[in-house]
Amino acid sequence: MMGRRTELVGALVLDLIGAVGALLIARRDWQTALTPRARPFADDVLALSGYTLDTAATAFGLVALAGVVAVLATRNVARRVVGGVLALAGGLLVWRSLTGLAAIGPVRARALVQAKHSGVSVDVTVVPRLTVHTQWAFLSAVCGLLVCGSGLVVAARGHRWAAMSARYEAPSAAHPSAEDIAATRARADASMWTALDHGTDPTKELGSGTEH
Repeated sequence: MMGRRTELVGALVLDLIGAVGALLIARRDWQTALTPRARPFADDVLALSGYTLDTAATAFGLVALAGVVAVLATRNVARRVVGGVLALAGGLLVWRSLTGLAAIGPVRARALVQAKHSGVSVDVTVVPRLTVHTQWAFLSAVCGLLVCGSGLVVAARGHRWAAMSARYEAPSAAHPSAEDIAATRARADASMWTALDHGTDPTKELGSGTEH
């Protein structure tokens, strides 16, 4: 039982770290666009976050985050399906993160500069010079690997784990709880003392009930 619980906690921790990490990293500046401007204006510098470059990484991070709750709320085949979805989301997160290693095209770079800075004193014919900060793309890909690994574990082993709702289910009649056993005994004792108070021997009733 402890081994299964450790597997469950480990898978959830991996998924949570990967999901939160991907969402935070998407807010970092993955690329910087520098657009030369005529003097006396300084060159225009625009930081481009991972979310600005590609919203897919954030979307997959949100799927992974929702997967934490989904794993806890499901069981058996449904939980294995959730694990497959997490593995797929993690793999896609790796793929889309690695696309951030390449600089965006000049047309899109100019469009982003104009959209962010309204093109003030910026020659629209000038191609911005792009600097790629590769560490964020790599870290985001690592987060995707964590999510993917977590999903694979859930898909392979999740059907063995207890569901979150199991502790709130009514106890089975075949396996009464200690409280139920104690209550049954208390009622039996109370019935016996009541019979004695009325001058009835409960042992005789039990004996007659078994005779045929």
